[in-house]
Amino acid sequence: MEIKIISTEIIKPSSPTPAHLRTHKFFLPDNFAVNGYFPMLLFYSAQSKEDMKISSHLKNSLSKTLTYYYPFAGQIKDGVSIDCNDHGAIFIETQVVVGEMSKLLQKRDNNLFKQLVPLKGNMQEIPTTYNDANLIVQVNYFGCGGIAISICFNHIIVDGTTSAYFVKSWAEVARGANDIKNVVVDCSSIYPPYDAYASMRSLYEQNHYHYNPTEIVGKYFIFYGGKIAALRKKIGSGSYLDHPTRFEAIAALISGALKRNADKEAHEFTVKKLAAVISINMRSIVNPPLPPQCLGNLVTTAIAKLPIDEKIDYNYLAAEVHKSVKNVVDQYKTDTHVSGLVKGLANSTVIHFSDISRMPFYEADFGWGKPTLLSFVSLDHKVACLMPTSDVEAIITLPKEEMAKFEQDPEFLSYAKPFMSKMASL
Repeated sequence: MEIKIISTEIIKPSSPTPAHLRTHKFFLPDNFAVNGYFPMLLFYSAQSKEDMKISSHLKNSLSKTLTYYYPFAGQIKDGVSIDCNDHGAIFIETQVVVGEMSKLLQKRDNNLFKQLVPLKGNMQEIPTTYNDANLIVQVNYFGCGGIAISICFNHIIVDGTTSAYFVKSWAEVARGANDIKNVVVDCSSIYPPYDAYASMRSLYEQNHYHYNPTEIVGKYFIFYGGKIAALRKKIGSGSYLDHPTRFEAIAALISGALKRNADKEAHEFTVKKLAAVISINMRSIVNPPLPPQCLGNLVTTAIAKLPIDEKIDYNYLAAEVHKSVKNVVDQYKTDTHVSGLVKGLANSTVIHFSDISRMPFYEADFGWGKPTLLSFVSLDHKVACLMPTSDVEAIITLPKEEMAKFEQDPEFLSYAKPFMSKMASL
């Protein structure tokens, strides 16, 4: 695939941010988030409009949307806040000179998808060329008329929920809406940020993001409805958990395959357990609850510690996932949780689980229809992410050697099928 940059410019909010809103304070979990970009891709089928009209439409609507999401147009100025100075978002446009969108979608190769985002190499690193912008958008135009919109957020202030509501709001503004709900809420009064937590974030990054991105493989797997029902029934037949949710059953299945294929010989002196780290949306569990569209990296995590050398019991694995999440929801305390997270990762091989299957990404209609595919391309560590598709689809990323074993696991493949395509390389 060959891509040519057409233009790069700064998009500022259509209305200046008022003086009393010029400082946005972090919520404690914002401090703990990895300082890097969180890129996503939305693919749209062939359009009848000219690229120039689409370009103007997207820029104007983005400018208006930034008046609601004004921290995205600001810059992080210290360890605890954003200077909402209307610096603006980076807006890049490219022409895909060689490469057909239909073949790209059929192939679903994450390495090819990465060519459509403005970040290269390790996406957790913020390029100095972007001057610490909190938001970078790249619109890729295909010769067939198709469009791929890459939206890259600074992960410190964005989680999956924020990204979903942002693209939904941007699309609503593009279609003429002017009544977007308030998205910027001062959460710092609930759990104030501490700059000291930067050291804990650094420890977390050192322990977790230690893979070479070129050695990471991301693949798509589909869990069909009937198979999910059968999996839940099978897992629910044990003595630890009666009725596992869809997420609990899939997390147990993936964890079991990873445990079964763990290279014990290479890990026996350092890795004693598998740590399943489960993302939890904090908006509904803090007191008082926060609006669902509230901006921020409002995610906490639960850790299910699964010893590698024990016999695999899916019911037990699902129960551990269930128990870890329930404990966090029932007894959420930020300080003990953060320290517990770092301790929970010690001597572990870590797999991150997240479920965005009910988030409104596919409602992002800019006036020419809803997206045909959503993809995340920055999963440069071990991740299993459930996607918002009609059948349950998951993006799973693993180091090459582990993926080679994982994707051949017969037990896993009895419930999930890899997304396959016989299309030639682009």
